[in-house]
Amino acid sequence: MMRRRHLATAAIGSFFFAAILAACSKPEPPTITPEGAVVKAVTPAGLDVEMTIDAYNPNKVPLMARSVKAKVMLGKSIDLGEVTVPTKIEVPAGKHEKIVAPMSLKWTDAAAVGMLALQHDTVPFTIEGTASVGIDELNFDVPFETDGTLTRQQLMEMAPKSLPQLPKLPF
Repeated sequence: MMRRRHLATAAIGSFFFAAILAACSKPEPPTITPEGAVVKAVTPAGLDVEMTIDAYNPNKVPLMARSVKAKVMLGKSIDLGEVTVPTKIEVPAGKHEKIVAPMSLKWTDAAAVGMLALQHDTVPFTIEGTASVGIDELNFDVPFETDGTLTRQQLMEMAPKSLPQLPKLPF
């Protein structure tokens, strides 16, 4: 009888020890899934894009999505640079949360953008980056990649505004 009680106590103790270890385990990285990038504006100065990301937190504690860092390429050759967008969105434990990152990018070579617009009906762009998600003691920089397209019409709308105005001729 005494031996059974000792075994039962040991089993209960082992269960609680395993539960404590599981609760204190290091958080797992969140899953980041880009849902899309929507062009909001094409101006003579640059491009405004709004990117939406789904973040899933597999942990038992909430995580904070601190920022999105992204590099944008237009076509395969025009680097529009890198932006960091602060987000400060809580991703609840065991749940999904949307992260919306509005990005403003400057044209680095307007002539090359114009050439792409003349040569193609649509111009693809690629966004590669990381979402910074974590807790105070531990942070994850989770990579992602998504793409989108600009139409010739969108790019041509910015062209007349970016060219210098010619004087009117007197005829």
